[in-house]
Amino acid sequence: MSIGMVYSLIAVKISGMLSPVGYQYWPEISLNPVVLFQRLFDTEEKRQVWLYSYSWFSFLPLFSPGSLLATLADLSQYFVTGKEFSRMCSPFMHHRAILTIFLTMGTIDILVILKKWKMPIAYISIILLFVAGFCQLHFHFALSKLSKAEYWKEETWMNDTRALLQFVPKDGSVATQQNLVPHLSHRKDIYLVFPRLHDIKGEPCGQSLCWWLDFGGKPEYLVVDTRSNQWLTQILETNENWVAAITNMEKVGAITKAKEVGGARLYTVDNDIIQSQKK
Repeated sequence: MSIGMVYSLIAVKISGMLSPVGYQYWPEISLNPVVLFQRLFDTEEKRQVWLYSYSWFSFLPLFSPGSLLATLADLSQYFVTGKEFSRMCSPFMHHRAILTIFLTMGTIDILVILKKWKMPIAYISIILLFVAGFCQLHFHFALSKLSKAEYWKEETWMNDTRALLQFVPKDGSVATQQNLVPHLSHRKDIYLVFPRLHDIKGEPCGQSLCWWLDFGGKPEYLVVDTRSNQWLTQILETNENWVAAITNMEKVGAITKAKEVGGARLYTVDNDIIQSQKK
């Protein structure tokens, strides 16, 4: 632990020296215990994290001191460390497996105690499952999608995408958006696309800063979906900026359309043009 702490301080110092804006994530922690406690619950997002996390386990882990302390420590690294960490307070940013372990162990801890008190563990377990299912439906958690007809509906864009993927060379290196990566991951080289603003020489959008698609390496092909109303988790940007990035790259010849099925498109990529266009 001592070595880890020393290494962390050194790493922070080096990061700050290398960055033009210094180290951005230095925690701001109040020494007032009342303020620290208030920071655990002072926004709607933080309260949702507590509610969603514990309701899933029928609030049993609240009665396990070890579990509560571990969960408190885990959430405090974002909740009480200042505004620099506020973006991590959303319940939709909490997919850390370690928090699940703390809550599960706390539930088991309380069930062991209840068993010693001769409580009917089988019936309690059924209640826990019922409450978990209710929370899924009431709070619209991930598994609740399985109960919705829209989840099982075969939409046109799905068929279009499947049809387009048949035209992607099996041995070709590909860049694509987040939700299509798994469908093309059977090849050696595949790259995730990130929409970004860049200063482009040709000014395809009418100004110097234009939306553009970044990706690692030098892929031969680009596969994208241009339909409207895509989720942020699929394209990592708004639909408007996503389509603008594709259009800008087409205008300067960085990508050339090879196939289109509905809104799904396959492009060939000219990596030399991509490098020459960025200032």
